[in-house]
Amino acid sequence: MKTDPLTRAPDSGAGTAQSRRLGASVVWRTTLLILFFAGLVGILVALASTVMVAREERERMKQSLVELMETVERTASVAAFARDEQLANEVARGLLRNGTVSRVVIREGENELAAVGEASVDTQTVTLPVLTLRLASPFDPAERVGELQLWPAAERIKHDAGAYSRYIAIILLVQLVVVVLAVAWVVLNMVTRPVKKLSDDLHQLTVGSGEQIVLPPGHRNDEIGRLTEDINSLIGRTGDLLAAERDMRAQREESERKFRLLFESAQTGIFTLDGEGVLQDWNPWFSRMLGLPAHGDAARRYALGALLGDDTSRLDALMVRTLSDQRPAAADFEMPHGTAGSLWLHLVLNPMPGNLMQGIVNDVTEQKRAEASAIAMAERDPLTGLLNRRGIEHRLGDALASLRPDSGLALMVVDLDGFKQVNDTMGHDAGDRVLVAAARHLEAVVRRTDLVARIGGDEFVVVLCALESADTARFIASKIVSTLARPVDCGDGQSATIGASVGVAYTATPADAADKLMRRADDAMYEAKRAGKSQFRFATGS
Repeated sequence: MKTDPLTRAPDSGAGTAQSRRLGASVVWRTTLLILFFAGLVGILVALASTVMVAREERERMKQSLVELMETVERTASVAAFARDEQLANEVARGLLRNGTVSRVVIREGENELAAVGEASVDTQTVTLPVLTLRLASPFDPAERVGELQLWPAAERIKHDAGAYSRYIAIILLVQLVVVVLAVAWVVLNMVTRPVKKLSDDLHQLTVGSGEQIVLPPGHRNDEIGRLTEDINSLIGRTGDLLAAERDMRAQREESERKFRLLFESAQTGIFTLDGEGVLQDWNPWFSRMLGLPAHGDAARRYALGALLGDDTSRLDALMVRTLSDQRPAAADFEMPHGTAGSLWLHLVLNPMPGNLMQGIVNDVTEQKRAEASAIAMAERDPLTGLLNRRGIEHRLGDALASLRPDSGLALMVVDLDGFKQVNDTMGHDAGDRVLVAAARHLEAVVRRTDLVARIGGDEFVVVLCALESADTARFIASKIVSTLARPVDCGDGQSATIGASVGVAYTATPADAADKLMRRADDAMYEAKRAGKSQFRFATGS
């Protein structure tokens, strides 16, 4: 029966995975390491103890042989003193009965009284040296009568020393095995298994569920107990952090939703601008106001300066100030807006990380129109609708600054002659009618680009701009005098006849001061009055 290799793969993989798990287990690794190092130490100890015990055993046997020779020393001395070969042979044979002796020789001087046994030779071990004992006379210890020589039995000593050392080594190994097993059991049950249990419990723990690790029995007051408490404390703090993070994420999502709703529905332009002035994104209001495609549909780069029609680089200066100072900066921009005239936008830029800026745009056209209307009303005479003193002073400076090299400007001060008599005899209503009529006559005489103002009472100012020569000013002044000499209808069938004294100051220099020009024209006007009124005079130097 054939077995599908695909069906065998899971079993093989499971066995491999099981082997990997066993190899990675701290319990198995710790136990195997203890047994390995204990076995290594046991082998080294056994080898060392074998060598040391064998050496000690040889020394012990040597000492035993020396003591044996000392035991028969008295008898051997008698045999040597008496030269008794029979007694000497009995002593030698008696020594030879000891299994650790291989040869015994008793000498008297140069004569061998007894020589028993054969010297053993062992080339594989260290041979013990021949033991020699000096034999003294039984009657005079200082007199030497011979010597006793003894050859140790090397093979027997080697055998006995080896057996003894093996016995000791076996005892040490047994003791070591018992100690190692005890240590392994203690480490296994007191350290590795509790640590493994902590690891398994921690691995199966669901973060944020409120579960905690169970303290292993018997470890409440030791390091494992403290480790368990620390892990549980960390689990608790992690759960709190996760809960706080979930709350913050929910709040952020809610804030983003609100911001997106505000971004999409706000009646204010919101956009992001890079350091080069190119728009990155914008909201629908901004898209409608500047005629841009919807956000995300832009097929090309849009420069905000070009959209605003900023030819004076005011936007560039605003961006530089925002990025360099790292704080908001604002400015108003006027841009053409179809047939409705100009559109005024109030732009605020806020610095953002990455050399970006966030912008907010508000339509302030109505506010600008209201401001312009207020300024116009403040600069207009309420009776005649002409410019007042403030208005003419404001515009006269601009007119002087805009003079071209080939043109000139004439300022005329016009004072009505006989106006006080009209007020006194016909009343102030008639006087107002005369002032209004004079204003309309002055406007009819000059061009639309020229300026007409009432600066107080019956005094008017006319500014003729962009004149080719002073002769034009003389012509206009003469026409003003003749026009204002016509009768004026004062209502109720009444009419009044007045005149005008005109002073003219002409200049072709933009650097001339407005107040100086006004004084020159005023002086010329008084000169015309002194000359008989209803005429004009040019200021000196005009």
